[in-house]
Amino acid sequence: MNALLHDLRYGTRMITREPAFTAIALLTLALGIGANTAIFSVVNAVLLRPLPYTQADRLVWLTERAEQIPNRWVSYPNFLDWQSHNRSFESMATIRGWQMTMTGNGEAQSIAARMVTADYFRVMRELPLIGRDFSAEEDRYGSPGVTIISHGFWQSQFGGDPNVVGKTITLNNRSYAVIGVMRPGFQHQGPPQLWVLTEQYAEPGSGWFTRDVRVAGSVIARLLPGATIEQARADMKSIEEELISRYPMQNGGNTIRVVTLQESIVGDMRQSLLMLFAAVGAVLLIACANVANLLLARAATRQKEFAVRAALGASRWRLVRLLLIESIALAVAGGALGLLLAGWGVDLLIKFAPEGVPRLADAAIGWRVFGFSFLLSILTGIVFGLAPAWQGTKTDLHQMLKEGGRSASDARGGRLRSAFVVAEVAVSVVLLVGAGLLIRSLARLLASDPGFNAGNVLTMQLLPRDACPGREKLVQFHTQLLERISELPSVEAACVLNDLPGFEPGWQNDINPEVNGEYLKIKPGELINVDWGIISSNYFAAMGIPIREGRSFTPQEVERGDNVVIVDEQLARRFWPAGDAIGKHIKYDPTGPQEIVGIAGDVRNYGSEGLGRIKIYTPFGHSPLPRSTLAVRCSGTDPLSLVASVKSEVQAINPNVPISDVSTLEAQLASYIVPRRFNTRLLGLFAAVALVLAAVGIYGVMSYAVTQRTRELGIRLALGAQTRDVMTLTLSQSMRLVVAGLGLGLLASLVLTRSLKSMLYGVSATDPLTLALVSVFLTAVAMLACWLPAKRAARVDPMIALRYE
Repeated sequence: MNALLHDLRYGTRMITREPAFTAIALLTLALGIGANTAIFSVVNAVLLRPLPYTQADRLVWLTERAEQIPNRWVSYPNFLDWQSHNRSFESMATIRGWQMTMTGNGEAQSIAARMVTADYFRVMRELPLIGRDFSAEEDRYGSPGVTIISHGFWQSQFGGDPNVVGKTITLNNRSYAVIGVMRPGFQHQGPPQLWVLTEQYAEPGSGWFTRDVRVAGSVIARLLPGATIEQARADMKSIEEELISRYPMQNGGNTIRVVTLQESIVGDMRQSLLMLFAAVGAVLLIACANVANLLLARAATRQKEFAVRAALGASRWRLVRLLLIESIALAVAGGALGLLLAGWGVDLLIKFAPEGVPRLADAAIGWRVFGFSFLLSILTGIVFGLAPAWQGTKTDLHQMLKEGGRSASDARGGRLRSAFVVAEVAVSVVLLVGAGLLIRSLARLLASDPGFNAGNVLTMQLLPRDACPGREKLVQFHTQLLERISELPSVEAACVLNDLPGFEPGWQNDINPEVNGEYLKIKPGELINVDWGIISSNYFAAMGIPIREGRSFTPQEVERGDNVVIVDEQLARRFWPAGDAIGKHIKYDPTGPQEIVGIAGDVRNYGSEGLGRIKIYTPFGHSPLPRSTLAVRCSGTDPLSLVASVKSEVQAINPNVPISDVSTLEAQLASYIVPRRFNTRLLGLFAAVALVLAAVGIYGVMSYAVTQRTRELGIRLALGAQTRDVMTLTLSQSMRLVVAGLGLGLLASLVLTRSLKSMLYGVSATDPLTLALVSVFLTAVAMLACWLPAKRAARVDPMIALRYE
């Protein structure tokens, strides 16, 4: 231990004796370690930290899926069968989002609720902070309304009244008694304001008890003690097969998706975070290579010191240990500085990250992150210090003392430095190619035509379900509203709809088209699933979607809810390739066949390649919207300038209709691609840092090589070599390393960038243009880094060089 302490003190003195070297090394290491620590803090918060629920590893998330719908809600009858027949779960509950209207306290408000079955909080192992849990008897249709409220709702609506239990609120024109208040911070599936029970809305004989109507939401369950997720999947597979056997038309082709709750929350963020973590790890490797090159150069100047120590009896392991301790001390100091940079970086990541990243707000420099940073610093010190230590202490004692201090192993050190340069270039190529692919992908996405015009469209959510109960009142409200808004100055068209174009659809249906005079014979599991748009007559004008053939709905058809339908070009091409779709019929509900009166242009989901599912549009009078989106296209003005006028028209017709989510269609689409933009910018930043570090590394190695060859270059010049010859010689030797690194990097890119395939749009993972541009750009940067030392080599004074020693 005393020897280690002695080596540590000596190593610290050696580091502080060379401030320029130390400053460069510390800055390089701090940048690499700090970036890794910042990204790890996010990875830790999102992927590694246990969920804040009791025995969260036993919580499982279940949904249904079909070939065309990878993730959809469960039908309530299926859920009841799951609940009664499974052998892997101790409890199971449904959960779905539910917008409710709260009245009786000033202006009507839209409340974010969660509709759950009675066992939900028992599944989560959570008890209310105040009051009690739901009971099974309360989860019945017709039972008195009860609700459990969030801590935030309790504070905002009741002022934290400790006697809140028993008080009532009016939701959806119905009185609900508050029976409990949850603890601060408890949430799942977003921050709800309150929870209500499912079967209070599940009227017997309604769609809730229709097996192919999937309205119950998703399912959360708690594994039995000792049960595994694999056993649960096998168990649910047997239930799935039984349901398909008993109900082939409703469940044919349907499977049950079983994942851990952690996986369901993280979703697609796992791939993005791991990609960024790998990228920032690559930056650290380049930083290590640069510092290793610095240490190799430094070790070459200490050959005489090592020879003297060896002559006095020091073993090679003793010398290696001394240098490794110096390296580790340098890395720990760089890590401490990097930890400060990481704290700043985490704040920036939280500030600029896209909304919806789960648990990102929990990212912080805690003990786990601190431990990661410390271990990373130790490992970094070993990684960049081991090769220089081993190489630098490989000394021929007799030869070294005879040469009076010159490095006898400089050739071996030169080969090692060259290998580091090749590795730096290769890693930089991989990062640059990845960043280039994402940049080209984002550019393609922004320039693509989604099939509609998002400019100058104001959007807002309306919830008229409870203020206008029943079909007639809903249709009347929407009809009056559109008439009044259409008369406002600068309004070109106004419509109501269920889902805005360009986003992942929330409504789907199964159809049966009429082909050659008869409807298709649909077999179990072969249902034709479509995106279902419920719209008003001005929808296509407001959204800028062309009608290719036929016509749009008339106001009378919309108001009456006639059995008419508009299909997209994709559906028309598939079933009526001869161009005779107009006048044909499709079935999608029990009310009878719907006549095709128009063919609309294809619309794709924003950010998705291809057209996806086919689309149909029906008049909202046929299926009145209890919750609707209002869209208003205007001209010559900012859409948001119409907000006050539109709100006043809504209030004038019915003041109890809540308004929420006021925005523009352009802004919503922009928010949809924020995650892509964020990932692209971060990876681009890491690639730029890698490029700079690689250029600095190339410059450093070439400068050192020129210094070592000063005498040789002077002799060449003295014997008649031209300046151009010396520059060509130096550049050719340098660029050979760059070309080798470039080749290795391109080969690695062809393999590694395939993992980005799901994140790309309109660009192949092996896009030739991106590979070519990266090659040219990196070669130009490397050429500049090599040209400066080559220019200095060409200016060597032969007389000085000949006296060089």
